[in-house]
Amino acid sequence: MKKIAIQQIIPICFATDDNYIPFLAVAIASLLDNAATDKFYKIYVLTTQIKQENIDSILKLQTPNSSIQFISLAKELDKVQSMFHLRDYYSKETYYRIFIPNVFPEYSKVLYLDCDITVTGDISKLYNTEIHGYYVGAAIEEVMQTFEVFGNYVEKVDGINRKNYFNAGILLINCHRWRRKMVAERFVELLGKYKFRVVQDEDYLNVICRNNVKWVNLGWNKTSYKNDDFDDKDLNIIHWKMNWRPWKEKNVLYEEHFWKYAKMTDFYDKLIQMRDSRTDADRAKDQAMFENLSKMAADESEDPNNFAHTIGKRGLSKKLWDQIIRFIKFRKLINLRMFRQKLS
Repeated sequence: MKKIAIQQIIPICFATDDNYIPFLAVAIASLLDNAATDKFYKIYVLTTQIKQENIDSILKLQTPNSSIQFISLAKELDKVQSMFHLRDYYSKETYYRIFIPNVFPEYSKVLYLDCDITVTGDISKLYNTEIHGYYVGAAIEEVMQTFEVFGNYVEKVDGINRKNYFNAGILLINCHRWRRKMVAERFVELLGKYKFRVVQDEDYLNVICRNNVKWVNLGWNKTSYKNDDFDDKDLNIIHWKMNWRPWKEKNVLYEEHFWKYAKMTDFYDKLIQMRDSRTDADRAKDQAMFENLSKMAADESEDPNNFAHTIGKRGLSKKLWDQIIRFIKFRKLINLRMFRQKLS
């Protein structure tokens, strides 16, 4: 009797709204083009609501060894969305990664990926990284190493060495440990106690996951600017951050990868139009946003009431009674699976 090969399932989550659909399309096209044929890639897109035409465009990208589902979390997470701190390009979908282990209790490990990425290697290699005993596998946040104002910020506000601060856009989540250590509940608790203004969700995750991170090679989360210490042979994921984005400017490092996969989607012409319609006023606005963020980081660093000087100094709740109360208060987050509404 012929044996049937059982493919390893690679669960992957994205989170988006309609605004980021073109970038999601490029991310998925690149991911599946580099996928191993002996693996099955189950892609979940977490959202509140997406236009049907956008869902249809994304579903076109499915391959024989992949599936794509859009999952709405609106019903339950709308109850706590007023607590989410939003600004600039942040949307409430940004925070959905926090709840992935609670939404998908059937998985012991899940990959979370931002939409503004291009994959150049097989993502299953990242998924198969051993993270036993850690909350997440992640790469350092390159921006904190490059810009003194932001490196100074994470050290003075978060109380974390800039070399130990990870980027939360690509995460290999240890779902079992995440649930057992009640990371989602601790996040909601901290969200109600302190407002990080600069990197927001990334700050919360770094504070909560401190000393529980399995470090992966920077090639799994490479910012699109030159780094003399990085060897391009290790490049597996390009993360288009801030102003280093090919749909904003020409001659961005690694842009050829982005446009290669953009041509495989329904959004190539739209992305070209986005880039070519940019004006000096748009660039000035982006520069002003970057300068404002830098000033905010500098101000927070010198604030005597920042996190490191207040809650960070006292430490998060660790008493058994506090854990019990927190569990009861946010117990519905544990059962988020029942609120998964399939849109596709």
